[in-house]
Amino acid sequence: MRRASHLLASALGRSRAPCVASCTEAAALACFQQSSTSSTWRQQQQQVLGRHALLNAARQATQQQLLHEQAQQGTWRFPAQHLLLAHQRCFSSSSAQASSNAGGSDAGSGSGGAAGGADALQASMDKLVDTAVALVEENRLQQATQVLQQGIELLASTFPDRPELSELHNQAALLLLFGGQHEEAAKHAQQALEITQRFFGPAHPLTGHRLLRLGTIRVAAGQLQEAQPLLAAATDMLSKQAEDPSLSEGLFYLHVLAVAAADSPQEVAASTAGLQDSFKHMLATLGAESMIVRLALAAHSKQVGVALDGSLALGEAAFKQHISLQELQDAGSAELGLTLYQLATTYYAHDMLQDAGPALQRGSALLRAHYPAEHDLVQLCKHRLGMVCAAGRDYRSATLLLGETLQHYRQQQQGHPLAHEAELGLAMARVKGLDPRMPKADKDTAVGEALQQMRAALAGMATALGAEHLLVTGGSRYLAQLAVMTGHAAPQGS
Repeated sequence: MRRASHLLASALGRSRAPCVASCTEAAALACFQQSSTSSTWRQQQQQVLGRHALLNAARQATQQQLLHEQAQQGTWRFPAQHLLLAHQRCFSSSSAQASSNAGGSDAGSGSGGAAGGADALQASMDKLVDTAVALVEENRLQQATQVLQQGIELLASTFPDRPELSELHNQAALLLLFGGQHEEAAKHAQQALEITQRFFGPAHPLTGHRLLRLGTIRVAAGQLQEAQPLLAAATDMLSKQAEDPSLSEGLFYLHVLAVAAADSPQEVAASTAGLQDSFKHMLATLGAESMIVRLALAAHSKQVGVALDGSLALGEAAFKQHISLQELQDAGSAELGLTLYQLATTYYAHDMLQDAGPALQRGSALLRAHYPAEHDLVQLCKHRLGMVCAAGRDYRSATLLLGETLQHYRQQQQGHPLAHEAELGLAMARVKGLDPRMPKADKDTAVGEALQQMRAALAGMATALGAEHLLVTGGSRYLAQLAVMTGHAAPQGS
């Protein structure tokens, strides 16, 4: 089994993650919505994102692109040591027990028959893993998972009641988890748990590892109540082992559950120290680029969106907490830059322009360090900066920046929601740039035309994103403010 774990881990480290064609907010959302119709789990994920779907979809699309680029550069690796630890501790140290228990399936053949059965099983597993490895290296994760699942069925019928099958189920669960197939991943994780409990007992460290994996899958699926007792039991078992690296993973997820249950920013902040301590240990033992680390960050990131749906204060606290974790992983990463952009966009939508500026400036600098000026994410930051300037007092900068991004998004897609938002910002800038010496009648006409353009732009955004989307509600707020400031009645429904 050591060979099986190692080869699959190495193959996943060498494979290329799927790359989403466009990483702009709206393009990512369009891709997300189109693909969501093909499977239930993506539909469920889209519902969880709610009115913040655009921001979260952009983050997911960008993370996939980052993984793809890192794979090309040879910097992305799968946590091989994480997968090997459980096998090294349990299958090697408990080989006598495993052989004794497995020998029952070779009744009548004696010890030689049991050994022969074990050799045949190992040879079959080697062939199965070789096939899965080849598919993973070809970036065919779905096919690799299917081959592994079919192989498990065949081996289970040929070699029933063998402890080695638990690790194959565990590997299948991981592949399915990476592919977002949470329900299927949970089935294999449950199988791995049941086999391990049968051979090694409910209190064995390997059982703790199986409970941990099932618990993390439940968290990824949004089944937090089901996850809590699994993770609590796993960490209790793993805490009895000296320096078990998986203990920090279990503790991290328990702190994520505490964030999910928080009702105030103070309760969110109370989990920060524990999250950071466990995350530091994960980084030290698994490495910053391991997929286990990335999955843990993704679990916390999901709770940021949930917290933001609860309240701005709760979401802001979770955002800052997530940024602190990303800084521990890589303070210069593009992923951190995108999170800062998301925070800045949230500030912008809630008329917190003084907070939006610094976050956007830092996020933009990080993204420019990774991408050329014409890259979608750099353009995205330029666009948001233009909107911040338009909502504030710098109408000249707003006109320049949004004029450029308007053309950028119009070229990408007809009716692009960010093109509509650029039109909204340009109309705001025109009102704020009106000459105060202009005759009142002319000024009223110009303001009326600009407000009408803002209403039309908001209608286009609402059609593309939904009336309750963060950017639509934020734009409506600025329209209402501008109408009051200029002495014009706010349009009905704004």
